Amino acid sequence: MQQFDQEILVSEVVQIRNTKTGSYLTATGFNTQEKGFLFSSTPNINNYYVVGSDDPNNHYTLWTIIKMFDDINRINYGDIVFLKNLSTKLFLIYEFEKFSEVSNQVRVSLHEKRQENYPLILQQQGEQIFQTKSYNIQSGVQLKIQTTKLTHFLQASNKNYTSKQVKEYKEISCSKDSDYNNWEIIKLNPEKQQLFEIKPTWQLKINNQEIFDSDKIIIRNYKSGYSLHSHKNKYSSTGMQEITCFSYERDVNDWWVIQQTFQMAQKQIQDQMPINLVHQETIKFLSVDEINLAKSKNGNQVRGMPSPIQQSFIISTIDNQQLIVGKPFFLFYQPINKYLCQGPSLSEMQQTQYEVIMTDKLSTSCLWVIEKKIK
Repeated sequence: MQQFDQEILVSEVVQIRNTKTGSYLTATGFNTQEKGFLFSSTPNINNYYVVGSDDPNNHYTLWTIIKMFDDINRINYGDIVFLKNLSTKLFLIYEFEKFSEVSNQVRVSLHEKRQENYPLILQQQGEQIFQTKSYNIQSGVQLKIQTTKLTHFLQASNKNYTSKQVKEYKEISCSKDSDYNNWEIIKLNPEKQQLFEIKPTWQLKINNQEIFDSDKIIIRNYKSGYSLHSHKNKYSSTGMQEITCFSYERDVNDWWVIQQTFQMAQKQIQDQMPINLVHQETIKFLSVDEINLAKSKNGNQVRGMPSPIQQSFIISTIDNQQLIVGKPFFLFYQPINKYLCQGPSLSEMQQTQYEVIMTDKLSTSCLWVIEKKIK
């Protein structure tokens, strides 16, 4: 058995520390309070405070990270996850329609059930993946914990709660990007494992899932966690089938079939291999509007077409090795030298889905991962 010293493993017990305030993400057994008229308040019997504590030896600072989708047994950037407190067995949740009691940001609390459509995305800071080629989360390396609303991140405040039971602790909420959104996931050293009576976590297997010609897959954006999605709706600008990035939950409109453009004896999808993507539900090929008929200001529009019309994409993995589930990759379209990308704007026809475009500005929004193989 081999232990990866600094990589965070699935089911490993960790601590999560805010790098701006120095406080640790900590569970409590106190119900959150709902403010009423004047100075009255009522307890939310199913929700509990999560706080920022300065005490690293508190048992309530222990968490496990649960992946929404199984791939390899390490925790990676771009993973969609839930945070579960080890001591209380409660999940961290956020509620966009409710406000935190001090800063009036998005409320964060603990609940016995996880919110399936509101997971968290572990987001790498900056664009260093292009230099390091590494997408494994390392202990003590700064990251952001993003919500499904792409502008909001988990935050530790520099102000304490006002409620009596938790007034000694920092408020935890979700807010727009700031230095208070920066966190690090910390592995327990042998002394901490002994203190908390935690057994070491060992990596038993890597569990690589290879991708082959004609596999049915779900693809998501590395940065946002949104899935590559299509449906029968048409763009108003061109009348072509719309391609978008969609949030949660996953459905059959997220299913794609990956095909080798040129049939080869080697059926495994490799780095630099030309491929086509066929939308399973509508049997339309992912294709590019080369002359930008839609006049998109962000980049060339992509659409679903009834045939590949000689269009294929070059698949380029981040480490120049074979494609597996969970590994970041680019889709490069050689005729116009551009990359498939989740655009910054909402899609032309949808209010909650983002556009998918081709761009020559390489960024982490141009990275994708195969989330799942559909059997």
